Amino acid sequence: MKKALLLIFFVSFLIIPIFLYLKKSSGDHRQEVNVALLSLESEGIRLTLYSKDGTLRVGKNHLILEVSPEGKLQSLYFYMPPMPGMGEMREDAILKEVGKGRYEGTVNISMAGSWQIVAQVEGRLLKKEVSIPLYGGEGSGTSAKEGIRVSPEKLQLIGVQTEEVRKVDLMESFSTIGYVSYDLSRTYEITLRSDAWVLDTFGRFEGELIGVGTPLMKVLSPEVEIAREELKLAKEMGKGELEGIVKERLSYLKAGEVITSPHSGVILERKVSPGGFVKAGDTAYRIADISKVWVIAEVPQQYAGSVKRGMRVMLSPVGSNETFYGRVEYIFPEADKEARTLKVRIDLPRRDLKINQLFEVYFEKPLGNILAVPESAVVDTGRRQVVFVEKEPGLYEPRRVRLGKKAEGYYEVLEGLKEGEKVVVKGTFLLDSEAQLRGFYGQEVRGHEHHH
Repeated sequence: MKKALLLIFFVSFLIIPIFLYLKKSSGDHRQEVNVALLSLESEGIRLTLYSKDGTLRVGKNHLILEVSPEGKLQSLYFYMPPMPGMGEMREDAILKEVGKGRYEGTVNISMAGSWQIVAQVEGRLLKKEVSIPLYGGEGSGTSAKEGIRVSPEKLQLIGVQTEEVRKVDLMESFSTIGYVSYDLSRTYEITLRSDAWVLDTFGRFEGELIGVGTPLMKVLSPEVEIAREELKLAKEMGKGELEGIVKERLSYLKAGEVITSPHSGVILERKVSPGGFVKAGDTAYRIADISKVWVIAEVPQQYAGSVKRGMRVMLSPVGSNETFYGRVEYIFPEADKEARTLKVRIDLPRRDLKINQLFEVYFEKPLGNILAVPESAVVDTGRRQVVFVEKEPGLYEPRRVRLGKKAEGYYEVLEGLKEGEKVVVKGTFLLDSEAQLRGFYGQEVRGHEHHH
């Protein structure tokens, strides 16, 4: 009996330590499979988040949390600020204390994107920006030299698409407003060569359309009357030489009582009235020939450098489907500093156009076969222009570029990209958010190739 008791004691002595060792090893193994996702720190307090599958993703997530030094985790939630068309969002974690400074919890994340984790530990707030989905090891960032590495699952979720940088035949186009104006090079002044009284103006008025030979005014000139008397006297005296001189003088003075228009067009100004007096050389009428007209287009200053004399333009009257074609005949030397526009002139046949009628004027200028990148590939903050270059599937380099003109959904590439490189054209928003979270824009990100 004594030997049996000793044997039982001896076996128990061996089994108990082995059991405790196996239990500890099992516990250590369970802890080892938890992947550290990220840490929040403030004023000496550190909160570390672990996940068994090493992810934070859309849907329900199981978390293990540790506070160091040991402290009480009072709350934890995920917060997304409001955006255009969407209000703010908040997802609270359900927490359970499982040991000193150690917690387990669940949180349901409703959508992918940039979130802020907010935790309250011992009355202090700890915060950190993250991008969901997050995979173990991503939170620590990646070097700018390498780029942003994205897992296949995340690639599928974001829906990243790429396109090659290539040379494209592009046409720069823009439109502006213009208006019909008289051709100021085709205006005429009606004057008299002698002082005269105006007897009649035949009801002529400004804006009236007239033809060649239309009577403008009836006049009585004392000088003409004197010349007529001299002519009559010369005929009676048979002085042929004097008669010839007087006839020539009457022709110069336009001795006819009724003055007619030598041109067709529109009366711009009528400066005489019945009963008035007009002096020799003074303008009585001003007439514009409107067989041809001008369209004056107001070109915004940002496009001024694209407009060249002789370039072809398309014109369409506002509110009409009718179209005309013309060419830029003149670029005015002075810009309007208030409207920030530059005037250009297009000559057109009249075609029943009305003076001051409004036109849409369309300009097109070939840019040639140039290196270009799709507009959707460019993240433009106003301070920088960035594209995401695919180094290999799942690895993207944020690269600053210098861009030129924008046309037909493309940007001209001046610097930063070379032909054949692949750039992200869909999914840039989330990659940009990821780049900001990881601090890529705090470093100098340069392009590699210069193009003209």
